[in-house]
Amino acid sequence: MRKISIIYPPISLKERYSSDIGNSGGRQIPLGIYYLASFMRSKNYDVQVIDAEARNLTTEDILEQIGQFAPDYVGISSTTVAFHRALETATAIKNMSPSPLIVLGGPHVTSNFKHAMSFPVFDYAVLGEGEISLFELCEALSSEKLLSSVEGIAYRDISEGLIRTQSRKYIENLDDLPFPAYDLIPDINVYNPPPSNYKELPVISVITSRGCPGQCTFCDKNVFGDLYRKRSAENVFEEIAMLKKQYNVKEISFVDDTFLIDKQRVRVLFSMLKEANLFVHWTCMSRVNDVDEEYLRFLKDNGCWHISLGIESGDQDILKLIKKNLSLDKVRQVVDWCHKFSIKTKGFFMLGHPSETEGTVEKTIRFALSLKLDDAVTTINTPIPGSPQYAQVFQYGTLDETNWAEYNYWRPVFIPNGLTSEYLTLKHKEFYRRFYLRPRVLLRYFLSFFGRGGLRRLFALMKTSLFLLRK
Repeated sequence: MRKISIIYPPISLKERYSSDIGNSGGRQIPLGIYYLASFMRSKNYDVQVIDAEARNLTTEDILEQIGQFAPDYVGISSTTVAFHRALETATAIKNMSPSPLIVLGGPHVTSNFKHAMSFPVFDYAVLGEGEISLFELCEALSSEKLLSSVEGIAYRDISEGLIRTQSRKYIENLDDLPFPAYDLIPDINVYNPPPSNYKELPVISVITSRGCPGQCTFCDKNVFGDLYRKRSAENVFEEIAMLKKQYNVKEISFVDDTFLIDKQRVRVLFSMLKEANLFVHWTCMSRVNDVDEEYLRFLKDNGCWHISLGIESGDQDILKLIKKNLSLDKVRQVVDWCHKFSIKTKGFFMLGHPSETEGTVEKTIRFALSLKLDDAVTTINTPIPGSPQYAQVFQYGTLDETNWAEYNYWRPVFIPNGLTSEYLTLKHKEFYRRFYLRPRVLLRYFLSFFGRGGLRRLFALMKTSLFLLRK
């Protein structure tokens, strides 16, 4: 039986978020690598998964585990911000004797394969949706089949140099994929949402769709594309039932970008859960335009207690420029509806959009403060390679393309004309101070210390306060 190790590289939360505030947040299951693991296992491969980020593993720890497992192939999945750690990991593995073949996958190589594959420690790359391409690549390598016949990969040829094969079509029926290999997680309690984002533990992340029909210019959709593909309500029901039975899961975090987009599927799913007497608390992300008052009432009645909404800006012209396709009036209406039904809300915002000015930054902060949001997350706009924005920002400002490790949404790498890096950093912290250091918000957090998970919330607030007060 052939063996493959699948690795998530060892980037720390402090690196990912540029400050100690990252250590006060939660960790989400990297479902992508666990889907790869379950798919490869379904094809009779012996699979090892190493999530070095969640388990705080060093490069030496990774080498020790790989040495014991002795895989034929190693797959490394990497985002742009973690690429330097993926490179370090691959370099160390290549110095092993014998060294396995190394396959790079994930968002960074998919959007920027020429850069990623300029490093010879990566033998091959899987581009886009990875399950079938990774399997067919490994099969081709073991049978000496022509690599040019495998769709969705990149490799080097002695005579022709770097070759990218034909793109692979997206998987149409997601029900064909086995559930993520949750059993390969050594301790599922390592993965928890931020302290204010759950009611009961354990919480497990579930994704029920791939692809997003939205046209937001800041999103990189190279891996899963624009085409919205969904698992059936029956398939999702089976996964939740399994998680309840095997892991005694109390809460589900649906991590789809657009979980609520298909109202009929959501209604069928929760009708099935109700009929089976399987109740879970749950949270999700949603686009503002995907909900209405009656729909929200149904969601609340069926366990939904928290929705995260992508808002991004308080300036209508910027929303139009980034193709967010929403109105500020609609945002206010949806947040008010959620407040009416006691569904907590988190708003996602960005500072530093193309055409951003000091005036539009202030409008965004004031708009966030005017809403009945329970929480807010604001990041600094980061044009990720592969996003529509990446090719457009140069007409609106300057972009640092020299250090991918800075592309973490918390450090300014794109500076709009008329603004500075120092200004964006200061306004980023000011947003948090003005939002969270308000009496009603502080009182709500104080009262939450006396509930389940109170100590974790207290610790998180202390960490966050240091970040907010540090100049």
